Amino acid sequence: MKKIPYILSFVMVLGLATSCKKDFLNDPKPGDGSLTDNIIFSTKTGAVNALTGLYWIFRSENYNGYGGEATGAGYLTNRGLQTTMFHFEMKGNDILDIYAGTYYWGNEGTWVEGYYNRNADGPRTRQIWDMFYKAINNANAIILNVPNVTDASEDEKKQLIAEAKVIRAYSYFWLARVYQKSYAINPDAPAVPIYTTPANSETVGNKRSSLKEVYSLVVADIEDGLKNLTEARPSKYRINLNVAEGIAAMIYQELAMADATLWDKVIKNAKGAVEGYPLMSNAQYKEGFNNLANPEWIWGFPVPSDQSLSFHSLFSYIDQENGYYKNLYANVALYNSYSATDGRRSLLISRGYDPVTYPLYQRYTDKFRSRTKGVMEGDILVMRSAQLLLIEAEAYAQKGNIQAGIDKLYELQVLRDPSATKLAVSSKDALVDAILVERSKELYGENGQLYFDYKRLQKKFVRTGNHPNKVSIEPTDVRWVFRIPQKEMDANRSLVVADQNP
Repeated sequence: MKKIPYILSFVMVLGLATSCKKDFLNDPKPGDGSLTDNIIFSTKTGAVNALTGLYWIFRSENYNGYGGEATGAGYLTNRGLQTTMFHFEMKGNDILDIYAGTYYWGNEGTWVEGYYNRNADGPRTRQIWDMFYKAINNANAIILNVPNVTDASEDEKKQLIAEAKVIRAYSYFWLARVYQKSYAINPDAPAVPIYTTPANSETVGNKRSSLKEVYSLVVADIEDGLKNLTEARPSKYRINLNVAEGIAAMIYQELAMADATLWDKVIKNAKGAVEGYPLMSNAQYKEGFNNLANPEWIWGFPVPSDQSLSFHSLFSYIDQENGYYKNLYANVALYNSYSATDGRRSLLISRGYDPVTYPLYQRYTDKFRSRTKGVMEGDILVMRSAQLLLIEAEAYAQKGNIQAGIDKLYELQVLRDPSATKLAVSSKDALVDAILVERSKELYGENGQLYFDYKRLQKKFVRTGNHPNKVSIEPTDVRWVFRIPQKEMDANRSLVVADQNP
């Protein structure tokens, strides 16, 4: 009988103490299954630890360990949310591998059908599938069991459940975007299997649900979060109302491409998400993107010094002073997109190498810098206010309120460049294109959103500048859609060969 390989029992992943610094990845971790759901959810403290443990799935760099063969139990499949986000950054135009796509992260940037891209037997699709379904399964256990906690008030229970539902919504949102085309193309297209109750090694897999069905659950979950969460939280790694509103803005941005009435919800949630999180100053922009204390960061994960991801952190690849691999540079096209007075331009640094002899070594970025000199460490950024500002600006453009979109965009532009002037455009398409450029200039290297913007907008993606892997990807190209992991195809008896993405 074929079984689900990735939906593991809840007790295999438990959390963390409620403090978020030194103890963020500490016990309990009952990997031997000695703790049961009854014990976990016997008290509010246990339920909170279970919930915070859920974030460890997103934070962890080596969830399954590094040992074993590619098909073995010890094979590393979850490399954390930062790895997933950065995978899609490398598919963009802004960052390149100085070894032309042959070194770490360079393979992902090639768009070549291969092991480190969307292949069913490759690690990247397994990592994405594995991480989000583990998060979903743990969220399902919380949603099911928290109502039975005896020492929590009804309001506390509602908030714990709402937080778990937002995580489930966020996870299914990612899966829907990765494993199918944009919602607006065909809402009835097969997306991913839906699970709303905890699964274990004996669970028989479900068939692929449609995009419409997946997003119906996503919307129900995110709306529950918006209704029951508050702005209060113990640390920025926890989801509160602001984070839920930010995720809601992203979800409705996708759905609004098929239903224009939803742009109002995009605007409302984008506005709410940034309340209390002002745009960082230019000086703060240059501090290295390594600290949760940055006032603009709405959501992120702490990485204490004794829990550094070290060689596997983003800083290892991109920080030219403190990194180890140091193979990721910036595209000269990104540098050329800034005006001479833009404060962000100075972070793209030239070593003075001859462009003919060393065409890929023209500009490295100092945007991401280790928090401590000589090592590779820093907190992980997931969401910040500039991202939501640009979503809001696009929503105005999509609604036909061009001036409001121009004005919103200008708030960011003039902050970064005191010589900036407001755009003089009159069409929606021109304004949206300008917003995409600003997203690249402001958010490069952070969360992979620009990849999904192009996919959502059904825009042709063309590489420029000195990127070594020039590509021209049409909106209809099958490479926008990842293949379902082969392990899932083999193990889930509800899936047949025809269910695999092309």
